[in-house]
Amino acid sequence: MMYLYLILAVIFIVWAFRKFDLWELFEGEGNKESKLPYRRKDYLLSATERKFFYALEQIAHKNNYHVFAKVRLEDLLWLPKNTEDRWSFRGRIKSRHIDFVLCDHENIKPLLAIELDDSSHLSEKAQKTDDFKNRALKDAGLPLLRFPHQNFYNADEIASKILKEKAIQ
Repeated sequence: MMYLYLILAVIFIVWAFRKFDLWELFEGEGNKESKLPYRRKDYLLSATERKFFYALEQIAHKNNYHVFAKVRLEDLLWLPKNTEDRWSFRGRIKSRHIDFVLCDHENIKPLLAIELDDSSHLSEKAQKTDDFKNRALKDAGLPLLRFPHQNFYNADEIASKILKEKAIQ
């Protein structure tokens, strides 16, 4: 009976190594001569995001700001070391991003977070994520503006909304 348990344990271990690709743990970085499977994307921003980015760049240039795209929440927010459940809170921001961030020119201080909301933001899950981003940024003191998806973006209209909302002080 002991041998049966031993055989089952070996089968399980082999299965787990194959299922979760655990062989690398014992091989270091794997075969350094084989090519890794990563491929460069053809673009960083979608067509809509690029249109918005170009309009935002005009505003940034006129007002001496920098524009950054696809910035991780974890790069915008920080948690004090004594925060209760710190790792849980960190986990909620580490794999999320903001579409665009306007920063001051001198210190690259984040001044305004901007999200483009397309049809993907209509799902219940996306709305919960949006609500969390809204709350996290508000509580951290970083203004967030949301713009609806459009086929064309006018830099003057975007600048007007930023001023109207008093998003940047």
